[in-house]
Amino acid sequence: MIFMKRLLIIFIACWAFVQAQQLNGTEYFRYAIPEVAKTWEGYVILGSGAAIAGLATFADKPVREFMIKKAYLPSWLDYVADKYVDHYWAFGVSALGAIGKGYQTGNYAEPIRYWAASNITTVALTYALKYGVGRMRPNEKNNHSFPSGHASVAFTTATMYQMWYGWTAGVPAYAIAVLTAFQRVDDNQHWFSDVIMGAAIGIAVPYMFYKGEERAKIDQGMFMPPLSISFPFNFPAGK
Repeated sequence: MIFMKRLLIIFIACWAFVQAQQLNGTEYFRYAIPEVAKTWEGYVILGSGAAIAGLATFADKPVREFMIKKAYLPSWLDYVADKYVDHYWAFGVSALGAIGKGYQTGNYAEPIRYWAASNITTVALTYALKYGVGRMRPNEKNNHSFPSGHASVAFTTATMYQMWYGWTAGVPAYAIAVLTAFQRVDDNQHWFSDVIMGAAIGIAVPYMFYKGEERAKIDQGMFMPPLSISFPFNFPAGK
């Protein structure tokens, strides 16, 4: 079952890159990806997350000692928060958001491409750090603790919803992401600093892809720039 889910995710990701409208595959890599790389706000988010995670390492042991005293989440909520990422539910939730955005705009492929790029990059960066850092989990299960993959994927889903639909959808999505991160610490699967860095990755990556493609399309004259600014989120201009 899990293997089939992985195949489905890979298939949708490949289809999205091939079929996306407005910027075709060649234009996307030619114009959008350089703009993604130049989205400096994303580096600020990542750098800030790394700095906060570094400081949080001093609190890792006290937080763990506090959390292992008892289970703070009821068993059913602990299960849901864990399986939200572990059973790929988060990918399905964000895919539904992409489909909904496609229904709004009449262009389904473009938001699905954004979904694919954000998730693939988040997972790749997360696992590059996991294997590069080699930090032991608090339960000593393995040395792939930093950063938390559950947190990074959950926050990626939340950030995509916020970028697509604003805070109306972003607030509940971020609430689920925070719950997922909390569960990882509550279940002794991650250190506190692991989930902080995972959250930073989950916010920065989809933000960079969204803003990078937005600027690329403006540069190519494909639509008028929006009358708003967002750092790191979409706040109305002048507020």
